Formats: sequence, structure tokens, C-alpha cells
Amino acid sequence: MRADPGSAFTFVVGGAEDGIVRWSWTFRPQGRGTVVQQSWQLLRLDPVLGTTRSDLDALRDYMADSAETTLASLAQWVAEVHHPDTTRSQCRISG
Repeated sequence: MRADPGSAFTFVVGGAEDGIVRWSWTFRPQGRGTVVQQSWQLLRLDPVLGTTRSDLDALRDYMADSAETTLASLAQWVAEVHHPDTTRSQCRISG
């Protein structure tokens, strides 16, 4: 687990000792905004997530779509709630 307030945090799903997936978020100032990056790393195979190449390809595709959706929702929330004078098109999404 990692927590650098204002710049990054990381956590492991499935237990710290025998985790399955490591999620990381980083935040980097850019212009008047912030570039947010979300990434994940599969640490080990688990039957819940699938064990075949086809299962893992489907998981990768799902996670990529999920990350994009999460980042788009975050950008919209920031634009609407915290900066009502900022339009969504000004929010940069990276995933």
C-alpha cells in the first residue's frame, strides 16, 4: 500500500500478503487542472477472475473500459461539483 497525499495512492485487492490485483492512482498538476492516471496489475491468477488466456483477455478489456468510465466520471464530477465554471472538455482523462 502507498499513500502520497496529493500525488499518488496504491492498494492491493485480495489481501496484502496474497493479493490478486494492485490498483494505482497518480495525480499530476497540468495547467489549471490535474492529470489523473489509473492503472492495475494482476499479481496472480485466481479462479474468480479466470484462468484461461480467453478469460484474462476478457478481464483486460473489461478493466480498460472500467478505468475509462471511472476516470470520465471523476472528471465530470470535478467539473460539475467543484468547478462549475469548468466545462467537461477541459478535463483531461488518462487511463
